[in-house]
Amino acid sequence: MLFLNKSEIQKLGQNIIQTSIEKAYEIMLSKDYHMPDRMHTSDGQNSLLLMPCFSGQYFSTKLVSVFPEAVKHGQSVVNGVMVLFDNISGQPLAIMDGAAITAQRTGAVGGLGVKFLTSEKIKTAGILGAGVQGFSQARYLLFNRRIETLYLYDVNLEMAGKMIEKLKQEFFGIDYVITKTAAELVEKSRLIIAATISHTPLFNAESGALRGKTFISIGSYRPDMQEFPDSVIEAADAVFVDTLFAVDESGDIATPLKKQAAIREKIKEFSSLFEKNTYVENSTIFFKSVGMGLFDLTVSSAIYDMALKKKIGQIIDF
Repeated sequence: MLFLNKSEIQKLGQNIIQTSIEKAYEIMLSKDYHMPDRMHTSDGQNSLLLMPCFSGQYFSTKLVSVFPEAVKHGQSVVNGVMVLFDNISGQPLAIMDGAAITAQRTGAVGGLGVKFLTSEKIKTAGILGAGVQGFSQARYLLFNRRIETLYLYDVNLEMAGKMIEKLKQEFFGIDYVITKTAAELVEKSRLIIAATISHTPLFNAESGALRGKTFISIGSYRPDMQEFPDSVIEAADAVFVDTLFAVDESGDIATPLKKQAAIREKIKEFSSLFEKNTYVENSTIFFKSVGMGLFDLTVSSAIYDMALKKKIGQIIDF
């Protein structure tokens, strides 16, 4: 069996990961997969998620822990194990760093949102949150668009500074700016991506101030979490979700939906864009991702195939 750690997974190019996410959406349209509902249990503010999926040659499952207070102890908020199996014999083929898989594939999910839901001409963008996922979102944003100014906001200024220094090592010629507030970032950015675990909206804004912008919410994965105010989804011309689970799982959808049922008519699955790209210049777009096991399956299988080809990783006895 193959074992792949974080550093080995990070050696693989962004194009491989993002193409794998595109494949996941195509599989969704074909319905050639079996994905049981994500199992989600909480112990206070800590969460444990189990995400299985079956399709084609492989099946996989990911066990993920999310401990928001871990950062206070110098540890990662998200940890996990990804296991890939043969879908004929059931034999385990690979064990991978689940947190590394999550960071890469979720970054690519946001990246595809950028690719399909923004103009190629946008020059300003902002990232709310300077954690692992904020960094990954920034990388895939800059992989898809030539941004001139990237704004960043985080309550921890030191983390924001470190994230910018890391980005500068890979993406040159960009003006990186740390804003004093989330509202300032939203005002100055054409595209706003939130990657936080906030339980309350990060800013307040009237619908008129949000027009013509694209908003991507990555962080809120529970009904009691919400990154954007209700005014964002109310102002949106269209609302996209990676999976319809988001309607119930994320407070960014569930909370405003309880107050205004008509919002449901705006909600479409992101995979529908692969049949017909409905982006209209200067429209207001909201995309909510909560992730799904099918993403993990397509990404981990692509990583596994490439690792075998490039002889990356360690072979271990099971």
